[in-house]
Amino acid sequence: MPTANNLRKLLHRKAWELCTPCPSSTVAGSFLTGDDSGTLPANDGVYGVYSASTVYNYHPDQDAWGQIPASGIAGTFGAGSCGEFLAIGMLGGVLDQTATAGTTTTLTTNRTVVRDLKGCRIRVLSGAGAGYDGTVASNTIGANAIITVTPASGTAFDASSSFRVWSGSLWFWNAGSSAVGFSVYDRATNAWTAKSVTGMPTAWGTHGQLVGTGSAKGPFDTGTSSGGNASTKLNHSGKSWLANAWTNAQLRITGGTGAGQVRTVTSNTATALTVAAAWTVTPDATSGYSIEGNDDFLYLLGNASVTLYRYSISGNAWTTLSPATARAAAPGAGFSADWIHGVTDADWSGAQGKLLLQSGTYRQNGRYLYSFRGGASAHLDLYDLAGNTWIAAGTAYGNAQETFSTGSCSVEFAGTIYLMKEATGRIFRFDVARHALEPWTTNVYPVSTAVEGDKLAVVAYRDGATLIPFLYHLVHSRAELQRMLVIG
Repeated sequence: MPTANNLRKLLHRKAWELCTPCPSSTVAGSFLTGDDSGTLPANDGVYGVYSASTVYNYHPDQDAWGQIPASGIAGTFGAGSCGEFLAIGMLGGVLDQTATAGTTTTLTTNRTVVRDLKGCRIRVLSGAGAGYDGTVASNTIGANAIITVTPASGTAFDASSSFRVWSGSLWFWNAGSSAVGFSVYDRATNAWTAKSVTGMPTAWGTHGQLVGTGSAKGPFDTGTSSGGNASTKLNHSGKSWLANAWTNAQLRITGGTGAGQVRTVTSNTATALTVAAAWTVTPDATSGYSIEGNDDFLYLLGNASVTLYRYSISGNAWTTLSPATARAAAPGAGFSADWIHGVTDADWSGAQGKLLLQSGTYRQNGRYLYSFRGGASAHLDLYDLAGNTWIAAGTAYGNAQETFSTGSCSVEFAGTIYLMKEATGRIFRFDVARHALEPWTTNVYPVSTAVEGDKLAVVAYRDGATLIPFLYHLVHSRAELQRMLVIG
């Protein structure tokens, strides 16, 4: 029987539940992150990072913690360390996998998979079987793992088949006074892979935020091409997109000619999307498409600087962005950064949202990072991913009185940003559609000295089409973990 959540905010009092404490107490830089997309088949994609060698996997279903391998990451763990969980897997430390052989129901890999991936999403991007979108039915354990998929593909996979598996990965940016580190943990292989820090600051501290924009959060717009496409272009004459609204988003061909291909959008007109790399197979009037979050990008903010960095997962390379308008001021202690992608309000749907600001900023899912500036301020800064620009002088919002400083942190879910204020136990919610900050709850359980690092995470239990979210809270300088059902 499907689960129905009929609780109502006015009728049902929010109540914190005590969960199993973590084996370690939080310190400066400790962070909690997990899967809020409901993509992973098992509700076990939550991680608490306490040092370079102390990383725990929390299982909400079992309410229990287990340690994973030490990261081996460079740098010195402390304030400024941060991370992000992505639903997409990184077998062998890379985004795209290439099969060594296959059939209509199997893909043979050159990876050593050590866990069951049953139920994980799998897509074939190119080569034999391109466009396949299915589920892992089973897999062998050990070297050269064979993945069995369901349903069967209409074309047999072979050594040309390139694919992705949504089996989960944990990304970890480490602080340091003279060296930093960046690594990714892949759940399927239970292994860490060091990643590039070339071109990045060698000294990183104070506070940091790593933000992903993965496609697991769902599409922002879909359709079928009207044809007449070029080597780097897809047309849809029935659309009326805002100019360049989808720049830096991901365009995926979901069916028909050219199915499976994924490209980054570089610009768009009202009826055409231009992509960064030429199509291997040019789509035509049979080609369905999806515009979605970019699986290739991670954004890094902090270090008491206005500088913003973007990491390409496929290229293993960092870019220092040069926004058209710089951030009005550097983020301070306890600042936040959240990608806005799930607002359900009609004004935010598609790419024709209503004006948000007089400066010409439009409401649009997937387009913005919202960042409360911290440093004992009440400033909210918006970064436009499509326009590569910050909204000048910050953004006025409703009820802008509460300030946020050391120990403050946030997490976003379904168009709401939940913010914990320092070590007060007070949690606020910023309603993105209403553009206002509201008091939400107070955690009355004891906390200790406020320390930097994200200590909020949302875990969404999926029951069919229903997502039931819980907000988890790690306590400052202690080991306790608590959760609360997000009502209404």
